[in-house]
Amino acid sequence: MKGKFNLIDIARKGKAKLAGESKFIKGFSIDSRTTIPGDLYIALKGNNFDGHDFINQAKENGAIAIVSEKEIDIGLPVLKVDKTDNFLLELAKSNRESFKGKVIGITGSNGKTSTKEILATLLSLNNKCHKTEGNKNNQIGLPLSMLSLDNAFNHSVLEMGTSFQGEISILNDLARPDIALITNANESHLSGLGNVELVAKEKGQIAQFYNSDGILILCRDSPYFDYWVKNTNASKVISFGISPDSDFHVQETTIDLKGNKTSFKLSTNSKKLSCELRGLGEHNALNAAAAIAVCSCLDLDPEEIISALNEVVLPERRLTLNLLENNFFLIDDTYNANPDSIKKSINLMHQIKDLKKILVLGEMAELGDESMRFHTTVAEYAQYKVDSLICIGHLWQQGIKNFGKEGYFFNTRDEAINHLTSLSKDDTVILIKGSRSTKMDEVADMLRN
Repeated sequence: MKGKFNLIDIARKGKAKLAGESKFIKGFSIDSRTTIPGDLYIALKGNNFDGHDFINQAKENGAIAIVSEKEIDIGLPVLKVDKTDNFLLELAKSNRESFKGKVIGITGSNGKTSTKEILATLLSLNNKCHKTEGNKNNQIGLPLSMLSLDNAFNHSVLEMGTSFQGEISILNDLARPDIALITNANESHLSGLGNVELVAKEKGQIAQFYNSDGILILCRDSPYFDYWVKNTNASKVISFGISPDSDFHVQETTIDLKGNKTSFKLSTNSKKLSCELRGLGEHNALNAAAAIAVCSCLDLDPEEIISALNEVVLPERRLTLNLLENNFFLIDDTYNANPDSIKKSINLMHQIKDLKKILVLGEMAELGDESMRFHTTVAEYAQYKVDSLICIGHLWQQGIKNFGKEGYFFNTRDEAINHLTSLSKDDTVILIKGSRSTKMDEVADMLRN
């Protein structure tokens, strides 16, 4: 099948010089290992790698053109540039400038990717919606996601992450959203951001709009709600949350573990809507409410779109449910972790009745100097909400002492796995969570298999 992107147009937009014949490409790649036939391979350079070293591998995997800083003779069309990262930015900027649809930017400490997926599903009901692929939300991932943005789409949903002060401002300048959504702000990336107040300040940079009719969507439950409202140039602020003051008020949330569903009522404009979402957790009800709030700004009637919630497929390893045998449920929440997201998982466990509840936690990364205190606070929060707590890593040593006799501490994943395999799992739910660096997905996969 013929690709949709013409190399001549790409060269013009990215300020590159095309050597060789023009072709139509199907997509873009910056990783030779995942390059597929029809891709344009962009040889980015980083602190610890040089994509130029993998050009031959990209060709072997199907790349039909190359973006390079170096003069190369590889038998493929080459887009010659001074810097490949600047090419990436120039092409993304050009696509944004020419895009006629609405751009929605999403940031927050938790829930960005899930909210993006919910919103993109709702917006795809009657239109074509462009979105960030996966969680490509940083200074490389965001422009890479924007390379496929064109006017075949009606909307674009772009996710923005941050690990240092000023990053959201950089990404916001690139995406220039018409509607901005902040899901929350809490203890995440503190080693780079400092403290929660600075996290809130950093997230709030998405609320600086480049046009006069920007709309800001905020969680009314956040302690930083008033701060964000005070420091935005938005023409309108719309809220969602559990608070009765929310414009989109989430109520009566219930969890159906066996059905892998979350049901809730959503009150807005004197209407009370019944909503159902595949996936578990009150926080996913809030993510859905945020997405519906955005849709309302795009003149979509909430009553008409809520049926599409059943079509949402939430990202893997975010409370992914596995029903195994003998009423044994495994909840894989191993994508990442910070104190607030673990507490949300604990709240979910607390709602589950008639099953033994076992929580397995790896360490939380990037929490700075107070890491031990955060781990202790989480362990204490779990007390009385789960039946057993199994922790891996030295940062849990103090907190696990306060949990009680069903608290277990292990230095390694293998030790924890040996303990878990010795337990009876009949009528049991096990939830596994930890920061990505702890590789708790390996524990989940072992139990699943």
